[in-house]
Amino acid sequence: MLQIVIGALSITLSIVVLSLLVIVPGATILGLILFLSIVFLILGIERIAIGISSVSLRKTRVTNIVLGLAIVGLSIFLMQFPILTSTSLVILAAVALMISGIARIIHGLSREIPKFYKAVTIGVGALSIAVSLAIIANPIRLGLALLVVVLTVTLLIAGIEMIILGTRGTRKG
Repeated sequence: MLQIVIGALSITLSIVVLSLLVIVPGATILGLILFLSIVFLILGIERIAIGISSVSLRKTRVTNIVLGLAIVGLSIFLMQFPILTSTSLVILAAVALMISGIARIIHGLSREIPKFYKAVTIGVGALSIAVSLAIIANPIRLGLALLVVVLTVTLLIAGIEMIILGTRGTRKG
């Protein structure tokens, strides 16, 4: 039953975010960045609390505290400079996508694969490079919006999966 409720909530949130992205894209992206910053802040505080608590083993105590402090620092930085931080991450992801596209093209040019797979691999590589260049050229408008859409669609799919698993009585994991 809980899976169905969480799945429905996940689907509802994803539809709301996609709708807001169409109506007010800048505010939606900024709002999501700030929301994620708050989530990271809470997670960092939780890590610190686990490290301080007596439940934590001595070996993991320092690790939990250090990771918690790093997460808290990251979340505060995200809250202070949301556009700079997110733009930098989007550009970094676009560069990684470009490298992946180049690797696909190189792989597609090898003689070891059938012609159909060669064409698909080269085509996907070229598409990856084109998308990455478009994102690098306009990281805030295109890159962040694309990131929000991908994350929202993922949330929508996960919500549908949870509802299906909940109605079938199957536990995930």
